[in-house]
Amino acid sequence: MFKTLISAVALSVVAGTAFADNYTITVTNNLDEELLAPILVTDAGNDAHIFDGAYVTAEAEEQILTGDPKMLAERIGGDMVAVGHGMDGPPGVLLAPGKSVTLNFKTDATALRVIAMVAPTMVADHYVSNVVDVHAQEKVAFDLNRFDIGHDEGTKMNMAVGSGAASVTIERAM
Repeated sequence: MFKTLISAVALSVVAGTAFADNYTITVTNNLDEELLAPILVTDAGNDAHIFDGAYVTAEAEEQILTGDPKMLAERIGGDMVAVGHGMDGPPGVLLAPGKSVTLNFKTDATALRVIAMVAPTMVADHYVSNVVDVHAQEKVAFDLNRFDIGHDEGTKMNMAVGSGAASVTIERAM
């Protein structure tokens, strides 16, 4: 009986252990004229580090308004998955319309959040984002939607303003 109990406990520990997989993500900017700033990929379970009620956290606001993901990546900490940069526009870290960036990363997350600033050449407080379930899928394609955080308008309300701003493909390495 005791051996059976120990075996059952050991099996449940192994079954509950998450195994990390290797992924490749490609993000393509579909906007006509605007550039995208660095792309941050994280476990969707970290949304509390990005969103604060109807608005965004101070760290996410920093990324959305300046394009610098450092504060947000630091807030997320060890659960951070990846940050990717394009090679266009000053200062050479933006992703131009029609261009793509590819990143490789390893994670045990089952759902991922992808977020990037829309460079403030036309509108100062927009970003693109979406969440995708990568669990049990070898390859998944989806679009990033466009949002306005209402910073310039003074509303500080996160609002969807468009879809298809960027195309994303995530593929699990075999």
